[in-house]
Amino acid sequence: MLKQGDLIVLFLLVGAILAIAFRPFRSAVKSRISWPESDQSFSGEVPDLLAAHGYQVIAGKQRVPVSVHIGEKTYDSRLYIDYIARRQQDIYLVIIAKSRKPLRLSGAAVRDRFLAHFLAFQPEGILYVEPDKGSIKPVSFELEGVELPRRRPYAAYLLSAGVGLLIALLFR
Repeated sequence: MLKQGDLIVLFLLVGAILAIAFRPFRSAVKSRISWPESDQSFSGEVPDLLAAHGYQVIAGKQRVPVSVHIGEKTYDSRLYIDYIARRQQDIYLVIIAKSRKPLRLSGAAVRDRFLAHFLAFQPEGILYVEPDKGSIKPVSFELEGVELPRRRPYAAYLLSAGVGLLIALLFR
């Protein structure tokens, strides 16, 4: 039979099991950067162009520091983002075309220019905006041949713990 405090220990164990089981889900959600709703309204040529295409600008210019370690040396660099936009619940990075450095539309050039942004922020896509032409070119990446580690079957662990809890409560 149950002694005093057994039920408390049982609930603590169930709580610990649930916390361990949901840890991967919590870290997966944290890995995607979420941007809060902005009270600031953005105006100008690019935000107006984005709004005309159904995007809402939620953040302005971003400068993200990056440290690169090669052997014993450390090099500092940055990733620049002109705007961050939202369409429904999807987040997009906005990069504005520069006239002095036009983007050559080839797989290698686009990869070299945008893949770091895509991997760092994990957005739905990147919007390459050419304000002088009034065009928005969505860029997205699909990594083929990359196998992500399989997730452990936490649902089976939770089901087993739940069945064990029910059995323990039935046979007290």
